[in-house]
Amino acid sequence: MGVRLIILDDDPVYRMGVRAAAEMDGTITVLAEAGLPDRLPGAAPDGLSQFLTRADVVLVGGTGPARLARTVRMLRSSPEWSGRLRTGGAARVLVAATDSSTPAVLSMVRSGAMGYVMKSVSARTLLRTVHLLAEGGAAFGAGVAEGLWGGIGMLPQLPSRLAFPTLTDREREILELLALGWENKRIARRLVLAEKTVRNHITGLFRKLGVPDRNSAIVRARAAGIGAEQKAAEV
Repeated sequence: MGVRLIILDDDPVYRMGVRAAAEMDGTITVLAEAGLPDRLPGAAPDGLSQFLTRADVVLVGGTGPARLARTVRMLRSSPEWSGRLRTGGAARVLVAATDSSTPAVLSMVRSGAMGYVMKSVSARTLLRTVHLLAEGGAAFGAGVAEGLWGGIGMLPQLPSRLAFPTLTDREREILELLALGWENKRIARRLVLAEKTVRNHITGLFRKLGVPDRNSAIVRARAAGIGAEQKAAEV
């Protein structure tokens, strides 16, 4: 099965170019295209709800970092996205922007984007990046990666977000505490959750990480760089 793509960008010429490139690729189907929505987080853009339940990648393009980040957050907070996220099947956001500065890139990663490229990249590079995200990867193009890793200290959750992109924010929090060796009761107190809720989240973690038990999850987390640095600052 090919890759199913949604294109969101205010520039109709850019959208047309991406669609044409996708059609030439032959393995990418553009489900829908539209301008960036002017809506608050919590609902899908008008007319896109049905497509968000099927898309593999959503390309969010534009020039203003704040508006792009708002769009990414809006997508990820929509009921359609949240429903798929619980099963590990949510689409992944690729941002195409004109600003490669560290603050701009980090703001997109914080918002939930799993890829960031410059709008000036070739069609071939863009489509290759779309395929990579559809296959479960994360991608940051030339001119972007240096700023991203240079600012890694500004984003404590970056390792877990990149290593385990299918996790919800809550699952990511719990995984980081597991990596510190915390027991369920302590995690529950820290996150103000019932122990049963914590156990349910941990069961979901095991399924998404493809591990059989707690120790295996901890090993995977620490191998991805989660938990080791926080250990010294544990309170």
